[in-house]
Amino acid sequence: MVRYARVGAGAGIAYAVVGFIGAALLPLGKVDPTSSAEEIARQLVAERGRVSLGILLTLFSLFFLIVFVTWLHRWLREAEGEGGWFSTMSLAGGVLQVGMLSVVVLLSIASTVLESFGPDVVVARTLLVLQWQAVAIVFIPTAAFVGGASLVGYTTGQLPRWICYAGLGIAVGLLIPPLAFLPFLLSNLWTGLVAVFLFQRSRARA
Repeated sequence: MVRYARVGAGAGIAYAVVGFIGAALLPLGKVDPTSSAEEIARQLVAERGRVSLGILLTLFSLFFLIVFVTWLHRWLREAEGEGGWFSTMSLAGGVLQVGMLSVVVLLSIASTVLESFGPDVVVARTLLVLQWQAVAIVFIPTAAFVGGASLVGYTTGQLPRWICYAGLGIAVGLLIPPLAFLPFLLSNLWTGLVAVFLFQRSRARA
């Protein structure tokens, strides 16, 4: 079972690394919804290869996140006991996080389908508007995932206090729309730190 614990925790580390790189490649630079449709169309075509790579890496990271979320739920459930529900909240948040991130990736995929927008450059602006701030739909599920896991770690003492406090702070920040983007970025780092801690713990027990 220790071997499989390393696989589960390792998936969390892989998600944090691959997901960060993939997310960094997805946004378009130099344009926003206020730019002209012609400028947006040119930028979509120019950055099509980079965005496609970001999509591929993000999809891989979502697979790693699925593995980590399901394994982490088992670990949280054993730590919390049968009477608790924070671990279930974390699982539900993690599953919805994967689903909402998949929607964000879908919008990015749509922007890479056409090699040229021709005279229909308004399509390019429509795609950019749909992508702009689309990640906001991920904030609430991520708050449930991080917050639930942090509450289990805090109430049971199975996670270091600093990780629990950081996770609770991130979860609260994700519930405040004007501030949520930074906590969302930090949630990726937090997930990686939890995975590293649990990976090291599994090695020590081995």
